[in-house]
Amino acid sequence: MRLFFSLIITLLSSFSFAHAELKIQEVVSTHGVRAWLVEDHTTPVIAMNFSFEIGAAQDPEDKKGLAALASQMLTEGAGKFSSHDFAQKLQEIASFISFDVTLSHFQGSLKTTQVNAKEAFQLLKITLTEPLFSSHEFTKVVNAHATSLANSEKKPSTIALFQLRKQIFGTTHPYARLTEGSLETIKKITPNDLKNFMKNLSRNTLKIGVCGNITAQELKQILDEILSSLPKESSLPQIPPVQFPQQEKVTTIKLAQPQSIGFFAQQAIPFKDPNNLKLAIANEALGHGSVSRLMNEVREKRGYAYHVGTNINQEPLISLLIGSVGSQNTRIMKSLSLIKEEWKRIRDHGLTKEEFEDAKSHILGAYTLNFMSSPQIAELLLLYQEFEAPITYMQNREQLLNAITLTQVNQFAKDFFTPEKLQIVIVGNPEEGEIHAQ
Repeated sequence: MRLFFSLIITLLSSFSFAHAELKIQEVVSTHGVRAWLVEDHTTPVIAMNFSFEIGAAQDPEDKKGLAALASQMLTEGAGKFSSHDFAQKLQEIASFISFDVTLSHFQGSLKTTQVNAKEAFQLLKITLTEPLFSSHEFTKVVNAHATSLANSEKKPSTIALFQLRKQIFGTTHPYARLTEGSLETIKKITPNDLKNFMKNLSRNTLKIGVCGNITAQELKQILDEILSSLPKESSLPQIPPVQFPQQEKVTTIKLAQPQSIGFFAQQAIPFKDPNNLKLAIANEALGHGSVSRLMNEVREKRGYAYHVGTNINQEPLISLLIGSVGSQNTRIMKSLSLIKEEWKRIRDHGLTKEEFEDAKSHILGAYTLNFMSSPQIAELLLLYQEFEAPITYMQNREQLLNAITLTQVNQFAKDFFTPEKLQIVIVGNPEEGEIHAQ
């Protein structure tokens, strides 16, 4: 067993060295398309991740779900390829193309090999410039999407998250919506709406991360070949500003089931804030890590919860420290009460030295695992561009993290954590006595 852990430590150390020495190049094509590139000629793989700054938050109010449907339809036929032929061609050249959407970004990815790169990138080009959007495939996709939505809308976690977002942002703000849209709005979307949507995928909002067996000069040519014909600019509606509620609010949605789920959130700080890594350490100790306070106090010591944890959700206009807990109906209010106590305790007393060192160690170890493959690195290259991080951030992150002291984190925690402003949503059937007691 000791030998096994020694091997794991050695492996992680090698990856840590690799990402510390990572050479990231900014590649700019003749037509001004920019990308971050990490060359890796030790494997035949090439991975590209890219995104446009248009997401579900900019869907028309009466056609929420438009971006989500577009992301599904782009691989349902393009150019001379029907949906079936497109999928078959990708299989023949052992390549993958996929799209996804968040509230703020329309994202795509390509994975291929050096020998098949030319054909794979041509397929990506026609998905973006010549999508078929056939009525037949559109009907199938909409029906499948509606089935998925109908199932999702019944899930307690979806109900809780949707209510939490409405509670924070207000019922009409775009950030309050779900990326998938609703059963009512997707019925109003047409293939022509998808064609109009594609006009907003413009080069001025495009960010790209590439890793693999490809040179900077080769990438320049590919960027011009597949992306230079996209619109140079697009005009999109501005998303209204948001303000996090200044007083705590608890909402209970009754649902007849033996378990309850609770979601809770407070405002966080933007990624570009210089205190961002201090928040990462505090969050790791509070609720994100496998040995976090919430896991220990709520689940392990008392057995109140099936699961409990926190995460940081970054959006362009606001960031959230958001968490969830799942408990029996008889214990959900006890769980949430204990979570609030831990929120106060980390503010008033900070982290212990052991918690601080463990949190740092866990963050560094988890981060290192992002460098085990070209697709993972390409994804990270895109993520940090979306966060508007400097190109040196990935190499410097470990040094920045190690420079942070326990005193600095605890001072940050004292100013940051606001249990009196927590927004809480419970979905389930908590005991009436517990509700009134709170």
